[in-house]
Amino acid sequence: MGISKLVYTANEVKGSLTSLRKDGVKKGQWTGFDSLFDKYSMKKGSTTYIYAGAHQGKSQFGFELMMNLSEYSGWKWAVYSPETGSPTEVFAELLWVYLRKPFLVNDTMTATDEETDKAFEFINKHFYIVDSGLQDLSIEGFYTAVEEIEQDYFIEIDGCFIDPFTEIRTDVSQGVRDDIAIGQVLTKVRKHSSDKNYHTIVTVHTKHQQAKYKNGVAYVDKPTMNDIAGGMQWSRKGMMIINVWRCPFGLEDGNGVPYEPNQVEITVVKAKPKIVGKLGKVTMYFDKLTNRYYEYDKKGKKQFAYPQSNS
Repeated sequence: MGISKLVYTANEVKGSLTSLRKDGVKKGQWTGFDSLFDKYSMKKGSTTYIYAGAHQGKSQFGFELMMNLSEYSGWKWAVYSPETGSPTEVFAELLWVYLRKPFLVNDTMTATDEETDKAFEFINKHFYIVDSGLQDLSIEGFYTAVEEIEQDYFIEIDGCFIDPFTEIRTDVSQGVRDDIAIGQVLTKVRKHSSDKNYHTIVTVHTKHQQAKYKNGVAYVDKPTMNDIAGGMQWSRKGMMIINVWRCPFGLEDGNGVPYEPNQVEITVVKAKPKIVGKLGKVTMYFDKLTNRYYEYDKKGKKQFAYPQSNS
């Protein structure tokens, strides 16, 4: 087995430098919303880390991003989401997201058989579930499974989704300090993504945050990167880092405007390279029935994800 190259001269990468000089650094792929795309796009060979406390919607936001990239850019995904459930349950969740209607029979809104058949065909083409059963899965094991998907189905995977990071085995049990073990895994995530030209999304929980109360409303403060277990490692290793925070209904924002019941703040806290995104927050909303996020357009109307050509 060959040893990875460690040293390069400028002449060895002259071709890519020439292309970069002519074309510049391009923004990543459209992420479905005008306000979001202003702050965040998705580039192959890179990573996105989504962090949030419990029940804040980080998994749903990850599913939103995957679906938008599949629908609007044709991406294919390898998905490892044990918290969502078995492969059947993960596929059911993806079908719900695609349909924008409950996949299961529902008294309020039910997809027709024709709609469901179309959704099934799309999901079968664009999503591949990695399931380790009762076994621990290392980061090497995950990316090996992704390569096997590509070989077995004669396709190229564009994106990888690990939900959440705690389902990936680290070397903490072997006496390695927690933050160092996390850093080692994140280095491998970044390296695999770069070498294989994948975009890897990883969701991660924050450390426990003590609930606060104001006017009888329980809430938690918006977490920072330091609130993630091994926070310094995430900030050092990450390229795009995003926080998902559900605004506390019953309270007001800093300008005295009451939060809506389903209001969510999506905050980009790290953006590399700069052309791909920029720091700042976007106000979005989560619709439980459609299982999708939306924003308000300039006329104040709900706007779910849409192709860039319609923006």
